[in-house]
Amino acid sequence: MCGTPDALYRVVSNYTDGFQSRIAVARTPDNTFAPLEDKPCVLTDRQRERIQQIAHLLPLMQGEVVLPKLEAKGREWLERIRVETMKNDDRVKARQRFRVCVTAQRMTCCLMLCKVCEGLIQKHGLSGAETLLKQRPGLWKELLLKVQKPSMLEAYDVIADSLLENALYFFRSRIENAFISRDYAGYQTSERQKRGKNDSIFERLDVLFSFEQAMQHSVAVKGVGVNHNTVRQMLKNWRNQGLVVLTDDGQYRKK
Repeated sequence: MCGTPDALYRVVSNYTDGFQSRIAVARTPDNTFAPLEDKPCVLTDRQRERIQQIAHLLPLMQGEVVLPKLEAKGREWLERIRVETMKNDDRVKARQRFRVCVTAQRMTCCLMLCKVCEGLIQKHGLSGAETLLKQRPGLWKELLLKVQKPSMLEAYDVIADSLLENALYFFRSRIENAFISRDYAGYQTSERQKRGKNDSIFERLDVLFSFEQAMQHSVAVKGVGVNHNTVRQMLKNWRNQGLVVLTDDGQYRKK
């Protein structure tokens, strides 16, 4: 669907029941002050024909497939976001990464399927590709494994990062408000809409730091809603993950 943010919030009215994290949201450029183009971009006859050809072949590819390289790429992305969010104690972003990973894998797989169609059309023509797929129903699975090349796998990171960024752009504050309502517990609010890697609490702290310093930086990043229990749990998570160690004098040292 295409609509305004208001329309989006009418469709997604509950931010913690799982529906929000199952949809993919994209933003179009703001054209409020953009001039009217004299020659707007339109598909050429060749582009339109190629889309129709690929759309004709895609339904012939049915079944399940295992893509180990794409799976590994998703796991790599998940771990990167997990560590980043743990350093910043960003629970909302940490929770969003789960289904974003799967959605991005599905989108990347779709691109790979189109790549398979493209290769078959270029080599055998549309009718030849159709005949080949009907004669060898498992051919597309063999070809799909071969298109797991770096250029296609790099698209995964772009898609996953975009999905995560847009989900947080539209829903972060609403999810946080839901978590701190009387129906939820254990989550802290934040006034920040977007945090970068170098903006994390972990990155702000010196190699050797105290609990009080961790508390100060937590408040600076997450707001006055932070309490001592929140910081203790954050430091416990860091210790469990091997990011810091507790020194004999009660301070913390980054590894």
